[in-house]
Amino acid sequence: MLIGKNKLADGGYLCAECFNKAITINRDLINTLHQFYFAEITGMFLKNKIEASQNPGSSSSLGTGNYEYDAPTRLDEIKDQIVALKARLSVLANEEVNELDKVLDQNERLIAIAECINLHNNREGIIFSTQWRVIFMDKKFLGGVVKNEYTHKDITSLDQVENLLYSVLRVNTRGGTVEFKLHNKSDGRTFCDTVNGQIKGSERPVYQQPVQPQSFFQNVQTPVSQNVSDTPKDSSEDIFEQLEKLGKLRQMGILSEEEFAEQKKKLLNKL
Repeated sequence: MLIGKNKLADGGYLCAECFNKAITINRDLINTLHQFYFAEITGMFLKNKIEASQNPGSSSSLGTGNYEYDAPTRLDEIKDQIVALKARLSVLANEEVNELDKVLDQNERLIAIAECINLHNNREGIIFSTQWRVIFMDKKFLGGVVKNEYTHKDITSLDQVENLLYSVLRVNTRGGTVEFKLHNKSDGRTFCDTVNGQIKGSERPVYQQPVQPQSFFQNVQTPVSQNVSDTPKDSSEDIFEQLEKLGKLRQMGILSEEEFAEQKKKLLNKL
């Protein structure tokens, strides 16, 4: 698939599977997909499914292609919940997402999800919350799933510390604190607000107050009032990693040229 061929009018992208389904329904979408919004594409899928269900044993057609109706599975329902949350997951998270129907109970629903690195063991995967629990999950390369689970009744609070390009989510439990580096900075605020709201809605005890935001590179035990000159500087490796991510954000159109140049200058001044 050519770069940008699956881009939508609202700036989003169709995955390869949905792109193939879309052009099967309407072949003209190969050249005109960029003129359609995500809601319009899902509307095409829904209309085609309805028409197919009204004609059992046959396939419904739109445009020049055919698309057979498939009853939605539990995994389809979970993926719809992810879409409804407007989660920004990369293709690297697909293996974990495809295991969710084996992890979630039938009556569980997703209320928050993000791509992350578990800072305790440096495993990369996804962290998500249902109405009852928070789970970190990583699909191992040779099969099997690594899963860490924290029930809402054992969580005292969630808080997060934002950096330039990402945030660190802290899950505070009665047994200690676990930290996760979220790839998208704003995911930390969304995750905290959603899960803390769910916990409070369950009339849990009074929770710990979130810590004051500070640089991720500061030692969390360092008082906020400490002189800036006494804090450790970023390593060259960290700075180059952030520069690389800045470049990707510019390519994706998230950062303008001016914003990119400003943040790049700040990082280079730290070398």
